[in-house]
Amino acid sequence: MPYFNDKKLEELRAIANGDEAFLRKIGETYIIQFDKKYPELVAAVENRDIVQTEKLAHLLKGASYSVAADDLADFFESLEKRAEQGSLDGAEETIEAIDSCMVDFRVVWFDAFIGNANLKPF
Repeated sequence: MPYFNDKKLEELRAIANGDEAFLRKIGETYIIQFDKKYPELVAAVENRDIVQTEKLAHLLKGASYSVAADDLADFFESLEKRAEQGSLDGAEETIEAIDSCMVDFRVVWFDAFIGNANLKPF
């Protein structure tokens, strides 16, 4: 189950001011960006392309933090740091963790954004 940062969720809800459609749009926009850029990141890792891995991991890290998905952001940060250090050793395991976490994110994000879920860190 993904970990959502409660403080950030509250900030998003405050910005939305009760507008559930706006919150839905934020989550959907994240998923669209993830679906577009994540396959590129996976390919960069598979091809051992350090430059592209760093760029894409950085992009997805920021996007994940913006939707309060701190665990996903932490995984992307891990990939970014590996790339910065010039090695992608162990990156495949991080990709697997992201895959698993994102499956759950797709199921629970709406409840988390709207505030109907009692989500806890895993």
